[in-house]
Amino acid sequence: MPLISADRALAQLRAEGTGDCSGCAPLKLTGARLTTMTVPTSRGPATAPAWEYTLDGTAVRLARVAVDPSAIVRVTPPPWDADHPHEGLAIESATTTTASSELTVTFTGAPGPSSKPCGADYSAEAVESDLAVVVIVIEYRHAKDEACPAIGAQRSATLELSRPLGERAVLEVTQGLPVELTITG
Repeated sequence: MPLISADRALAQLRAEGTGDCSGCAPLKLTGARLTTMTVPTSRGPATAPAWEYTLDGTAVRLARVAVDPSAIVRVTPPPWDADHPHEGLAIESATTTTASSELTVTFTGAPGPSSKPCGADYSAEAVESDLAVVVIVIEYRHAKDEACPAIGAQRSATLELSRPLGERAVLEVTQGLPVELTITG
């Protein structure tokens, strides 16, 4: 991965600073070294190169990822429109194996099956590309206009992809954001 210099990483930190700190004393950097840090990704935690800065008069260390932003793939969710929400429930995580086309997703749903009052059954579909899989969870409620308590339960649904997931990200449908992914065996 292409890296940025310690000076450029520090400039990024300064540019992202917010708020007024007129009564604060300025900090003096006394050194920078290339190290690593753990960062969240759509595939779970990853170790990334980072610049670690030492601050004069303190044991505190300041760290900033050293990967050039051009090498980072970001997902920008579409604007949310409450008047026209996307169909389907948001998934919270996904699990698969390295060789399987089967993907199991978890989400918050009704506590019981659709055969019981306030229950629901679920199915899942995928929209696939070379870069990502968007999972759409469809709910089949016990009754359409049933008044139910706002109680959620951890539910899951399994779907078949057209091919194993590979390096693709798994995205939830409501905002298009990546979800935590577990790949076993």
